[in-house]
Amino acid sequence: MNKITSNIRNYGFGLILLSCMGGMSCTREADIDMADTDGVVFSANIGQASRRGDNSWTGGELIGMQVGESVKTYRISDAATGAMVTDDEPYTWTSGEYQLHAWSPYTDKSISLTDQSDAEKMFACDLLECNTTVNAKSVQLTFKHRMTRVWYELQQFPGYTDEEANNAVISYYGHSSIKYTEGIIEKEGEPNTEISTRKIDDRHGEAILVPGEMWNKPFIKVVIGGDTYVYTPKHTVATDEERQTGVLKEGYNQRYYLKVSKKGIEVSMESSSVGWDSETIDEVTDGKYKAEIPSNLNNPQITGVENGIITGADNSFSISYTENGNGGLLYEGNCTVQRTTDGTSHTYTFSKIASDIKVSYTSEYLKVGKYYYSNGTFGDEAVKEGCETVGLVYKLGASKNEYDTDQIDNYSGSELKSITGYVLCIDSRIPSTEPGLGWKKDDGTYNGTEFDSWENNEERYNATTFNGYQFTQEIAEKLQSSDINNFPLWQTFKGLNLQAPENTSGWYIPSIEQIKDVVSADIHDKVTFTGNYYSSNIYYYTQEMSESEENHKWNSAKIVHSWALKYNVETQETSGGYPSDAAKLIIILTF
Repeated sequence: MNKITSNIRNYGFGLILLSCMGGMSCTREADIDMADTDGVVFSANIGQASRRGDNSWTGGELIGMQVGESVKTYRISDAATGAMVTDDEPYTWTSGEYQLHAWSPYTDKSISLTDQSDAEKMFACDLLECNTTVNAKSVQLTFKHRMTRVWYELQQFPGYTDEEANNAVISYYGHSSIKYTEGIIEKEGEPNTEISTRKIDDRHGEAILVPGEMWNKPFIKVVIGGDTYVYTPKHTVATDEERQTGVLKEGYNQRYYLKVSKKGIEVSMESSSVGWDSETIDEVTDGKYKAEIPSNLNNPQITGVENGIITGADNSFSISYTENGNGGLLYEGNCTVQRTTDGTSHTYTFSKIASDIKVSYTSEYLKVGKYYYSNGTFGDEAVKEGCETVGLVYKLGASKNEYDTDQIDNYSGSELKSITGYVLCIDSRIPSTEPGLGWKKDDGTYNGTEFDSWENNEERYNATTFNGYQFTQEIAEKLQSSDINNFPLWQTFKGLNLQAPENTSGWYIPSIEQIKDVVSADIHDKVTFTGNYYSSNIYYYTQEMSESEENHKWNSAKIVHSWALKYNVETQETSGGYPSDAAKLIIILTF
């Protein structure tokens, strides 16, 4: 977590009491002059009277006071001491005790929450309440906050410049207004109104919201670099549920840490009920995050964690251990994780940490049907906070058939060091339609001479090999200087600009045998293959012989046809045809 800058301490979390709001005071009984009244002398503070900080009353704030059915109006007469007076007949005390309920602001009008763009407007949205026992002639009221104070930090913004981040506009959604008659919060409307925030500095801001639940409702909006992102907390997201990001708790100061990228918005939240003052916040932000490490690892080596506290440089740590099966590490928290393997040695490096991290070991880290995340880890959640879901494991171990076995040599030039399994890309941007995705045939209008090496190439007629990566790379090389618009399927593939986790082959178009593995995998509860044809990248050229008997040689015009092999998922048959024939696109990677 980044340390909060000093100007936040100066006025950001110091409670400035304006427009019927209150702050803490250090009033002592000896400060109160009781000579002019037989009534109870009241003074007021908020929270811990022993710590005043930058907080103060402004004077004149109205406070409702109720004993039984009797309601009287008091006001702050001395901003420095918090002393209170009333124009009504004051409450008195002679002996015994009675219960008193007090609240501020004392008003029967609606309190608007939509514009909190500066300190005065924001603290005008605060609601205070006190329930106490009167058993003396001098009573100091200690108020508590009834609303939720939310604070944000734009912590990471990959893909955007510092200037764009500094000019980002961040707002919350919530109720547009409330009433606070007799100290009871009455919500008005639905919590779907955009609420402007008080911007503390370029990366931080805050607002005051009505307590309640925001599950499955738009909650945080970020506008940055012309793009708009909205965070919606969901019960179905494990980290949202555990950290209760969708619950606004009364009296809590909830701190939301934001990561915004072209992939979307990620949110982590920490909260405290101790208080709203600067000292409380500084204690949290200056502290270290914790890491919970599993004890059942084989030959573990841990760096950057001491006594459960993350101490690594740049707020990072790593775990290495020996894995003899398909197990692995799962984690909870806001961070980036890189997973690398070297034989049976597995290493997980945790960086960009923005919350406590809980790590656990699972013996079924790898199995068909697991989701694959952008940080190179696996899990059961279709949506996982802190990373993007990029694929679905459909096969473990190197693919093989009676003719061939996939080998690491097939991935020359990639980062892949060994074959653990295969992942199907489930990116929603992959078109679900069939027409126009195949390569167009070369009808003589396109110069295909750079494909001459594929003419009658036996390897490119072979439908039984696992050479999808090789052929994808060959096509990329051949088309570097070509008009890519003549190849719609390839144009679609490249246009997705898919980013793959490290130490994988990267995304590629599969061969026929690899398509067979995909559609026969036990993943049909998570993905559906519909229609007939799916195109492979087994793409080759042939030359046509002249029909003339006296000219039994290659046609002088050198007419070249391009062909592609396709797989019919319904008939389970392989067939050839013009690449322009209708077909769908499948994309995979090897890890």
